[in-house]
Amino acid sequence: MSRAKALTYCAVAMLVMGVTGTCSRPVFAEQYQVIEVTDGGTIKGVASWNGEIPDLSPFGDLIHPEVCGETQPSSALQVHPQTKRVRWVLVYLDRIEKGKAPAEKYWLHMGQDRTNKVPNTEACQFTEHIFPFVRSQFVAMINFDSILHNPDFYDEKRTSVLNMVMHTPNREIDHTILQYEGRGVMPFQCDIHAHMNGYWAGFHHPYFAVTDVDGKFQLSGVPPGKYTLVAWHEGYKTVRMDATHPIYDRPHVIQKEIEVKSNETVDVHFEFPVRKVTIE
Repeated sequence: MSRAKALTYCAVAMLVMGVTGTCSRPVFAEQYQVIEVTDGGTIKGVASWNGEIPDLSPFGDLIHPEVCGETQPSSALQVHPQTKRVRWVLVYLDRIEKGKAPAEKYWLHMGQDRTNKVPNTEACQFTEHIFPFVRSQFVAMINFDSILHNPDFYDEKRTSVLNMVMHTPNREIDHTILQYEGRGVMPFQCDIHAHMNGYWAGFHHPYFAVTDVDGKFQLSGVPPGKYTLVAWHEGYKTVRMDATHPIYDRPHVIQKEIEVKSNETVDVHFEFPVRKVTIE
């Protein structure tokens, strides 16, 4: 990005502030300035599970079983049975005013890419079950399956703010609608397939990551300084049903105060759950 050093994003800082300001378009009180980070540090670590791993029931009686299969596992809690490492934990810096540039686009893939150009895709699943992005940038969606998916994004009041009909396989759709919507980490789902649920979060900065199948995460190019690092994991106990989709209990959230030094690495360990949850 040739003008990255001088660019200031009038972007949505809803995760922290939740208030609006004025600019050439609707913006929010907190701004982020892109700079060249030459002495940045790294924050890396793991998320692990303490105690017995709850057994979540799979989804059955699926629509389009010829593509989706007869059952699909729940994505609400995925813990490696041997290592007890936790997947799908959103890790992010609570506040940062300046730093590296964001990606040009943030991708939400659904379905199985049979060309294998996009790794780790599965039929009738969102590849990015936890979907963070920088609000100033494009969100790009693509459906690889031969069947219809329609991702429906909700705000913190569970009001639909974006409902996309993705009926054409391998067609990319880019948009910026989610720049101005929502506050915090919010749900999205495929309205057609009850097992396809996830969470989205819009940030004003690119310092976030999602733990992988080994429970690992890494934030790189972090300017030296003191920060609040947050780890967010969704609730996994079903409290009610909204039509065919489950509504889960409140999330598990951990905060740690850290200091990043020039060209050094900070190791962080998050342990879940933060409270006892009984699955009946």
